[in-house]
Amino acid sequence: MKTTLLVDGMAFVYRAYFAVPPMANSAGIHTNAVFGFNLMLQRMINQVSPDYIAVLFDTPKPTFRHELFPEYKAQRPPMPDDLSEQIPWIKELIRALNISCLEYPGFEADDIIGTLAVTASEKNFNVLIASADKDLCQLVNEKIAILSVTMKSMDVIDYIGVTDKFGVRPDQIIDYLTLVGDTADNVPGVKKVGCKTAKLLLNELDSIDNIYNNLDKLKPAVKNSFQEAAGSIDAYRNLIKINCNVPVKEKFDDLIAREPDNNKFSKIIEYLGFRSSKRNINTDIQLELF
Repeated sequence: MKTTLLVDGMAFVYRAYFAVPPMANSAGIHTNAVFGFNLMLQRMINQVSPDYIAVLFDTPKPTFRHELFPEYKAQRPPMPDDLSEQIPWIKELIRALNISCLEYPGFEADDIIGTLAVTASEKNFNVLIASADKDLCQLVNEKIAILSVTMKSMDVIDYIGVTDKFGVRPDQIIDYLTLVGDTADNVPGVKKVGCKTAKLLLNELDSIDNIYNNLDKLKPAVKNSFQEAAGSIDAYRNLIKINCNVPVKEKFDDLIAREPDNNKFSKIIEYLGFRSSKRNINTDIQLELF
């Protein structure tokens, strides 16, 4: 059975940036994120041996989520200058490896990943999503799994793995994150509903809609929180839900794993100074799923 590997580009860019000590080439270009990203990407390719592969990126353009909730991700600090200058080099390196590097203005990488993952699963392909974003766990099913990557190991998080981690099924992840909120994306959630309470409610009542149909079963304080959140809960859920209908123009034949352009790749890493680099990666900083 064929395997599709979908890589959440910015997730690994940031992890590489913080995992690798500062580096620069002879021209003064910072290179630590490029170095770490290349290392992790090549490890994934070598161990997964995908038939299809793509690396997905966000764009600076606001998405429908920003229109729905202006505070969405508003708390995030700007990208460090020494990281932003490395993004073009990372994309050049990806292209030198003959890997599709996709981004669609108005959509997040998660949405492109979701669209491609669903399409691949419908083709009866196995799908591995390499990401540290727990939102993507909502996509997990018998064909789609998460590839959890650290500097030392890689693990596949399947349907059972997601259920064990959160205490709810993958198809309940949207409602779970809607209830507890997502600090990374500035989604507030429902007051007084933490992970334990959300798990108990969803195990008993299955969904947010059914919780609202049974408010009288809740403790008074929790019931009051749900009543206060009633006007916002649908918006929060739409922030969490991945859009799997991005108008992706690429066909799967465009995503076939190909041999790298060794000449181009060699010139890039030589210019960036990696051949002589003996910097040590900080393996104590792990690329954990959550």
